[in-house]
Amino acid sequence: MTTHPVKVVMNDAFATLDDFIDSLDESESRPNEEKNNLLQQHFDCIVLSPGPGQPSHASDMGIVLDTIRYSSEIPILGVCLGHQALGYVYGKEVTLAPCGPVHGLMSSVYYNSNKQNESDDSDADTDADDEREQLSCQLFRGVQQNFNVVRYHSLVVDFPDDAFSEDSEIEPIAWCKGLVGNEEEYPSDICMALRHKQYPHVGVQFHPESIGTGEAGYQIIRNFCDFAYQYKMNNKKEGVIEGESIEGVESSLPITVQLKKNDLIASKTSHHQIYIHKLEGSASSSSHPEEVFQELFSSRENSFWLDSSTGKTQLDNGEDNEGCPIISNSRFSIMGSNDGPLSRKIEYFGIEHPQEKRGLRVTSNSGNTETSTIDTDILSYLRQTLIEDGGFSDHVHMVSFNETEGDQTFHAATDNELPFDYRGGYVGFLGYELRHITQCSLFELEGGHGCTINDSDASRERTNPNVPTAAFFFADRSLLFDHHTGDWYIVGVATNDEEVIDDMLEWMKGTQAKIEAIGELSLSTISSSSTANRKNANNDPIEFVPNRPKDQYQMDIARSHEEIRNGESYELCVTNQLEAEITLPKRSDKQLHESPFDLYKILRSNNPAPFSAFMNFYNKNDDDSSDASASLSICCSSPERFLSVKQDPQHEHFVVESKPIKGTIARYIGAEGESESSDMVKTINERIMQDLRDSTKDQAENLMIVDLLRNDLGRVCEVGSVHVPSLMNIESYATVHQMVSTVRGNLDGNTSNAIDVIEACFPGGSMTGAPKQRTMEILNEIEEGVSRGPYSGCLGYISLNGCMDMNIIIRSAILTPIPNTDDDMECWKASIGCGGAITALSDSNDEYDEMLLKSRIVRHSISQWAAQQHSSST
Repeated sequence: MTTHPVKVVMNDAFATLDDFIDSLDESESRPNEEKNNLLQQHFDCIVLSPGPGQPSHASDMGIVLDTIRYSSEIPILGVCLGHQALGYVYGKEVTLAPCGPVHGLMSSVYYNSNKQNESDDSDADTDADDEREQLSCQLFRGVQQNFNVVRYHSLVVDFPDDAFSEDSEIEPIAWCKGLVGNEEEYPSDICMALRHKQYPHVGVQFHPESIGTGEAGYQIIRNFCDFAYQYKMNNKKEGVIEGESIEGVESSLPITVQLKKNDLIASKTSHHQIYIHKLEGSASSSSHPEEVFQELFSSRENSFWLDSSTGKTQLDNGEDNEGCPIISNSRFSIMGSNDGPLSRKIEYFGIEHPQEKRGLRVTSNSGNTETSTIDTDILSYLRQTLIEDGGFSDHVHMVSFNETEGDQTFHAATDNELPFDYRGGYVGFLGYELRHITQCSLFELEGGHGCTINDSDASRERTNPNVPTAAFFFADRSLLFDHHTGDWYIVGVATNDEEVIDDMLEWMKGTQAKIEAIGELSLSTISSSSTANRKNANNDPIEFVPNRPKDQYQMDIARSHEEIRNGESYELCVTNQLEAEITLPKRSDKQLHESPFDLYKILRSNNPAPFSAFMNFYNKNDDDSSDASASLSICCSSPERFLSVKQDPQHEHFVVESKPIKGTIARYIGAEGESESSDMVKTINERIMQDLRDSTKDQAENLMIVDLLRNDLGRVCEVGSVHVPSLMNIESYATVHQMVSTVRGNLDGNTSNAIDVIEACFPGGSMTGAPKQRTMEILNEIEEGVSRGPYSGCLGYISLNGCMDMNIIIRSAILTPIPNTDDDMECWKASIGCGGAITALSDSNDEYDEMLLKSRIVRHSISQWAAQQHSSST
């Protein structure tokens, strides 16, 4: 809709409006008339966005109220809080909505078409003053009466019975009933739009930009842009605007820019060379990923497995499974360890840790450690090493080994040869507390200066010292398994050094031999053990203690409802930590760090999920003498994709995707001996899925996060490219059904990369609520400043070709060793993060039960693991 990118300014980025104007023009002082004129010279129009808070609270509004007061000749569109700010400045009372908070819900809006929303047919012989007065914003031109909108608000602009009196500066122009379905209880109309009678200022209480408002919202925004352009042209004709001005808004469709994948490549001279050897499925048909990881990596102190445990082969069910959203997200699994010559482990300890422990530590494979300054964070390190120190690499050498000649041949890989985006690179996790870094980045991106992190936000005495804020491996040697075809790919990263390349080729040959030698693991055995494990997971002998007990959790929900009523948040994802200390007999044939993998095997069997993962971060020989290093295992069975950045070969651009989950209900597994494929079980589950699909509360939760993600992705994606191909789809997993949406956009490769995408979107909105920043501040108070750790963060890979795939860390157990003096026993602390989204429609009992439901399969898996460890020792 615009010919120039919009300028985004956070309302609190400047202490005063004068400070903001000084950033535009450094004149020392100016009268109010010059402020108005100077703003006109720089801006064609102003949009006051939604946000938390109340117009009467100066700390909530920043420079917004003064911007309204000194912009009488600039078109302004206020949305939600911006709409309320217009009402407040022009003398109306902003009160609690009579129907209570309405967030993520649909309402029908009707407008006054006779007042100012139809084309003006006045005679053409009016003078200039009459023309200016007649030039009013036709906000609802082309919009049908009684159109549906999405509402997110707790407050309203209150117009008394004399709303249209001559004494009032503003007047309402659109309304809705208080709450759909409760018209009898809330019969009064609520103002949904207003206008100033003289100034070019209009406001809407609903959200025209919401995916739920749809085409009507698009038309309303376009009408405002058309009005702003015409208003500017009229003022230029009359000489109202002095000096030069930027181009006005045009009445045209958004400009489409074709982005090439090379736009993302910082340098074509990357010092990393990528080599891949393919091992055909026929040669490795006996090698199942679980057994390969068990044999090759489970004994390593530092290892990873990005495990698509719902992956299916092309022969399963005798059909092509690519159309299934679960299966198509689960095609590839990636595994490896931290033992290549270029490998290194990166650990970042952030603000939730004591001052003396904070910082970034890089451990190379040779054991040398470099500690950076406190100002260096994990994202800055990844950006520098991936982009600035050599750039992304998109060239792959395919390797073929000639067994008879004992040599190898190389050729450049084609798109058809590599159906995946992974090319080696960084594999690891970002914990939730990295939010402090990403929110500062956004503050500065949107005009702020001097962002500081409140050092008192974190409760450091309750932070596990073994768990870093973030940790990654640089994976120079790794394996990828294609569940669809049964093919293995051996992925090596080398420099131009001939010795390094030769060593890598020898590793490839040896790894191929090991995969081919691994014995056959029956898939039917895995399937039957999966069912057996779930059926036996009825007892829970391990006692998990919640970080906050049920009565406190319910008080937290009551606090959340109060914040929602006061307009501080739409939705808060309140979480809790369930913790247990577990003592197990020590296995003589295993080191300490090998035990957690036994738990992960049970978890992936009980709860297969497309974005599962296992990660180990330990010192050599489980040495715990260094307090500065991490010691933890992550056992994750996540169904949720946070972010992916993938190349689109057809259009040669990068596509960003997120798949937020909001809405969970228990799946009916069946009675003892009842097949999950029986007609009865299917019928019951279809009814359960329909109940979830029809749930107003879950629809509202999901819609709010979709809108939040569209906003987040809009910071880095090509303008107009963010879209929602799937809204509120129901997907089924081993123990639950979930409501899942898909949000996509094209990456603006001229200015952005995978790290920028993380900065724009982290933490995932499905784990915070909305609006994100204020909601996280409230959650920090509710959760008593206790670190969530890896839970609510993300894990996955950032590839050397600029691609990325990250999950949301949920349905997970974090294991850390506890020192003990008994040489025959090993002690572990197990932590399970869980929670749920609180909205105005939430019930405290239901939310507590949902929290327990989400953690149930992980708790039961841990109990099975403990029982298994004890039984194997006898």
